[in-house]
Amino acid sequence: MSNSIIQQVKEVQSQCFSLENLFAEKFTVDFYQREYVWEKKQLEDLINDLANAFLKCWKSGDTTANVRSYDPYFMGEVVISLKTNDRSAIIDGQQRITTFTLLLMYMLHNYKAIPGFPISKIENAIYSDDYGTPRFNLDIDVRRNCMLGLFQNSTYEPTNDDKQHVQKIVDRYNDIDESWDERINEENIANFAYWILGKVMFSKVWTNSDDFAYVIFETMNDRGLSLTSVEMLRSYLLANIAAENRNDSIKKFDKTISLLSLVKLTSKSKAEQDFFKVYLRGHYAMDLSQGNVKSDFVRIGNAFHRWVRENENLLSLNTSTSYIDFINKIEYFADKYNKIYTYINARDAKKYFYLIVNNDYGFTLQAPLILASINYGDTDEIVEEKIQLVSKYITKVLSWRVWNHWMISQSSLEAPIYELSKKIRNLSVNEIKALLATDPISIPSLDNATTLNQQNKRRLKVLISLITEIVARESKESDYMLNKPDIEVEHIWSNHFEQHADEFTTKDEFDNYRNNIGDLLVLPKSFNASYNDAPYDVKVQQYFSQNILAQTLNSKKYQNNPNFLKFKNNSSLSFKSYDEFKRVSIQERAELYKSILIWNWNN
Repeated sequence: MSNSIIQQVKEVQSQCFSLENLFAEKFTVDFYQREYVWEKKQLEDLINDLANAFLKCWKSGDTTANVRSYDPYFMGEVVISLKTNDRSAIIDGQQRITTFTLLLMYMLHNYKAIPGFPISKIENAIYSDDYGTPRFNLDIDVRRNCMLGLFQNSTYEPTNDDKQHVQKIVDRYNDIDESWDERINEENIANFAYWILGKVMFSKVWTNSDDFAYVIFETMNDRGLSLTSVEMLRSYLLANIAAENRNDSIKKFDKTISLLSLVKLTSKSKAEQDFFKVYLRGHYAMDLSQGNVKSDFVRIGNAFHRWVRENENLLSLNTSTSYIDFINKIEYFADKYNKIYTYINARDAKKYFYLIVNNDYGFTLQAPLILASINYGDTDEIVEEKIQLVSKYITKVLSWRVWNHWMISQSSLEAPIYELSKKIRNLSVNEIKALLATDPISIPSLDNATTLNQQNKRRLKVLISLITEIVARESKESDYMLNKPDIEVEHIWSNHFEQHADEFTTKDEFDNYRNNIGDLLVLPKSFNASYNDAPYDVKVQQYFSQNILAQTLNSKKYQNNPNFLKFKNNSSLSFKSYDEFKRVSIQERAELYKSILIWNWNN
């Protein structure tokens, strides 16, 4: 027998699978694969896209059997390298598979009690029982504890031993609640679940060779790429400019795109793509409906270069000069877009306070509204004033909604933000002031005090930091808390029901009051670690060394502090110190916080 080496024949196959069928298989990733990197914006976009695609098919009264006739939704290719054991390695697709797993977990935890909800099908798409041990569809050793915690308890606290991306997985799971589309509810969730399982489709490309799997991946991603919308828009615009004027426009357009490419968004989206969608929707789009595939909003999102070409009349593109002017406008508004994100990333809270607050809320739609408010040719002074006006109004909208436990996700506010962008076009500063004074985006009133829970903890941290900074700014002590590391929401009351038995008969009633916003502050984690369990009479002495909102609990703040006292007297806000902090004290502080927000908006 010869000693020749028999080489394995390399094969590649491709087939379309539903999510349910794809997730019936079990995958891993090799150690050299990148970690989970999705940001909130990508999660919001996915949920928004899925909801819009589903709702185009669903009608009230549909049974789950009707889902068979719903349109499918294509999620792209997944590249797999087959292994000899029962786990194949994902070469391309783990980000989407991880995110869908988190989405399935969220749906299971929140809707499993709804009649008709496919509990077992969802569970089977998340994990399989391997002799009593859950094995997830994407089973990776370093994240298994995290995934198990989220699957079993809907919560997980990363440890020092966890990889950095584990926190990102936890954050994205928590973001689902804020990003959820309110149109998907108890009436249609069972249909939505069946649609996700059976109608969300993946093209699975698999091979028996690791090396060849990467050849496939590179072919799809690195070679022979179709031109982007930016590149196609560039070609279209320049082709319509007279040859003798083209060089200047080429330099201007290319320089603009180069500068946009330096803008770092919190999502994985590229700023040069995002800018054109924001600019064209905010300044030109007429039909901003998101569920209509023929609307300007959707068509700009899908292929803005094609939308420009099809709307020459709307854009007044009819001569060589008009195309030159259009590129000049692109340059002007791209500069303003760049400025907005430069200000956000610089985190100068003294100058751009509301921009920073909105960003800290995780809100991704303030740039579109601000850019829509700016008119071509506005001076730098006018642009700055409009940034301040619009960002402050957005802060009001977000804060009022957070106070009332309303959602502030992209899916819940994208429509009203873009409808307002249409109204705000071409207005002067005074006209914008008058428009925003009417509250063009519907907001609830500040009635009952908001309470802390697991889902709104991050948003309440921003809200209380906002309230704290309002008082600090007006007292000439500006020092925005979220520009500091390790800031937490802190209860004024320690978690000892027995110390309040004179006012509460049950622990549930005590817990409810303790989580009232009037019992909350934002403080450094180190303070929380030192004094979290201390009684109020000890804490209140230490509060005087902390931020101004905490200081106002201590009687010393009302002595020899002229700037604060001047603000207190001029605003007529009901600041007062407390030797004891009782049930009525929490009610009074909640009213104070509410009054600070209202005073700030009116001034």
